[in-house]
Amino acid sequence: MYLRIFTLLILCSLSVTFAEQSKDKKEILIIYGNSTHGAGQHRNKEVAHLLKHKIDQSKYAKSMNVMLSYKYPKDKTLVDRADLIIISSDGGTDHALLDSKTDPQSNMKDLDKRLKKTKAGIIVIHWATDCPCSKKFTLTEASAANNEIMHRWIGAYYYWGKTAPRSWTEKFPIKELTVNKSHPVANGLPEKFKLQDEYYWDFFTAEKGSRNYPAENVVFIHQTLAGKRGKEPRVQSPYWVKTRDDGGRSVGMTSAHMYHTWASDYFFKTFANSMFWAMKLKVPKNGVEINTPTLEELKSFGKGATIFPKAKLFK
Repeated sequence: MYLRIFTLLILCSLSVTFAEQSKDKKEILIIYGNSTHGAGQHRNKEVAHLLKHKIDQSKYAKSMNVMLSYKYPKDKTLVDRADLIIISSDGGTDHALLDSKTDPQSNMKDLDKRLKKTKAGIIVIHWATDCPCSKKFTLTEASAANNEIMHRWIGAYYYWGKTAPRSWTEKFPIKELTVNKSHPVANGLPEKFKLQDEYYWDFFTAEKGSRNYPAENVVFIHQTLAGKRGKEPRVQSPYWVKTRDDGGRSVGMTSAHMYHTWASDYFFKTFANSMFWAMKLKVPKNGVEINTPTLEELKSFGKGATIFPKAKLFK
C-alpha cells in the first residue's frame, strides 16, 4: 500500500513538472503567404520553413515550439496559444491575412482582438506591412480600416494611396545601416553594418497626415540615409520596434525583400533578438545564439529557394 501511495506521489510530481515545462514553453506561430517575384525575392514560404528550421536546430529548441500556417489559420487556438506571431507575406490582394471571400477586414479584426487579449508579440516582415485590401494599389474602405489596425500594431504601414505622403521603393541598394545600440534588440551588433536589400521608405514622415508614432512608442533599430532623385536624402528607418498600447510588443521592417538577407549575420542577429524581445524574454548581452543561415541552407528549401543573381552578401 505504501509503495502504491509513493508511486502515486511520484506520478503527481512528474505531472506537475511536465505541466510547468509545457507552460514555460514559448509558442511561435509563423503565418506565411505565397512565394513570388522570381529568383531570390519574396520567398515567403521558404522563409517560414527556414526560421522554423533554425529555431529547431538551436539551443532554444526545447523551450520553443514553432507552428507554421499557410495564410491565417482556421484553427484559432493556434493564434491564442502563440507568444509570438510572425507574418511573412506579400501585401494587398496577396496578403496572408486577407479573406477575399467574405470581408477583407475579418482576419485583421480577429487577430487584433486576440492580440489585445493575449498581449502576444508580433513581427511583420517587408511587404506584409501593406495591409490586406480587395483591389490592388487602391486605398479602399477596407484597406483604410486595416491600415488603422496595422498602425496600432507596428506604428506604421505601407501606403499606396493617392495622397502624400506615399511609400516608395528603393531597389537593391547597398546601404550602411546605423544601429541603435541603446536597445536590447541591438545586443551583439556593431554600430554599423552593410546590407543589400529592397527597401520601402516614407513610413515615418513629418508632413501633415504623418503616420509617425510618438517617439516613446516606436524605437528605430536600423537607420540610413534615403531620398528620391531630386530630393534631399534624410534619415529613415527600415527596422523598428514598438510597445503597443495593450502592453504587447511589435516589430516592423521594410527590409527582407531579398532572400539572401537572411544569410546576413547582423540582420539575422537583429531578427533573432527581436523574437526574444517581442516575447518579453531577456536578450543576452551578446545577442540570441541562433546560428545565421548559410546560403546553402537557404537553397535547401525546395526548387524555388534560389538566390538573386546579383546578390551582395556582407558578413
